[in-house]
Amino acid sequence: MLTTNDVAKCEAWFDSHGLPYFVEAGHEAIQRALVPRIVGLWAVLAVAPAVLVTVVALNLDAGVGEAVAAGLLTAAVVALGRAVRVFRVGRIGRWALAHAWENRSLIGPLATRALPFLLLFITFLFINTEVWQVSSALPRPLLWVCVGIFALLAVAFLAPSFRSEIERVGAEVEGEMLAATCVGTPVASAAREILAEPHLATEVAGIRLPPLQRRNLMLMLFIAQAIQMLSLVLIVFGFFVVFGSIAIRPSVIEAWVGSEPHYTGPFHLVSDELFSVAIFLSAFAGLYFTVQAVIDQNYRREFFTRIQDDLQRAMGVRKVYVALRAHLAADRGA
Repeated sequence: MLTTNDVAKCEAWFDSHGLPYFVEAGHEAIQRALVPRIVGLWAVLAVAPAVLVTVVALNLDAGVGEAVAAGLLTAAVVALGRAVRVFRVGRIGRWALAHAWENRSLIGPLATRALPFLLLFITFLFINTEVWQVSSALPRPLLWVCVGIFALLAVAFLAPSFRSEIERVGAEVEGEMLAATCVGTPVASAAREILAEPHLATEVAGIRLPPLQRRNLMLMLFIAQAIQMLSLVLIVFGFFVVFGSIAIRPSVIEAWVGSEPHYTGPFHLVSDELFSVAIFLSAFAGLYFTVQAVIDQNYRREFFTRIQDDLQRAMGVRKVYVALRAHLAADRGA
């Protein structure tokens, strides 16, 4: 069996593989942060600057809707910053970035299947007067709120498939599969020892992931998927910015939105109106890509096949880790 030092190596392995919730100390810290009293305190801390921003915006003669949107956006940014820190999103994100880079070849097939029809359809929206009027009339904070709504819808589409995949993979990590998944990890030898002892093997087989650690895996999948979707969204955004700069002249924008185009910055390359339309339609395209990723069986099979080994390894190592901690605790108590 492993020693306390080896358990520490195992915890370092969890951290480096985007699994901070699998470490008992990290798991307990997150649980403490989710205590209602702490959540309430941070809710107040998020609302306070939001109210301040709203009041300042109103004093600067901003419209009520624009001021409220600015306040909501401020509250969302504060809450998001807190969530990123509490839920160790940075550590998970580093792993997800590396995984997305290793599997960048998945983006090409999805893009070739989804982009042609999407661009054909969405280009007609791009040259539609009403879309320009709606996007241009949105204050910038409200525009980002709309982007956030599209993102939430995308999460809602992805969550069921991710949840079912985690449950399926977890059920497979038993017996010899447990030893196979732990190869190359700090618990490889311990996994073999556990399987050699029937009573230990039975105990390990009964270990299940608690909800918070399931969310860790869900977050891993979400971030890995989001990085791939974001790359496609940036392609669409870049296309509309370039196409709009060439094809949509300032006089046309003025005829569509009823005023001369506005520019931010000294170069006057991309108007604010074009930027708003490109952002709005790119966010819509991101939602479309997400739906396509869910219903495209070829993409789903390739995506989950490539990440399945990581999920199985995480669950296998976690089972052995829990058993080892229990074993060490029993030895100390003896």
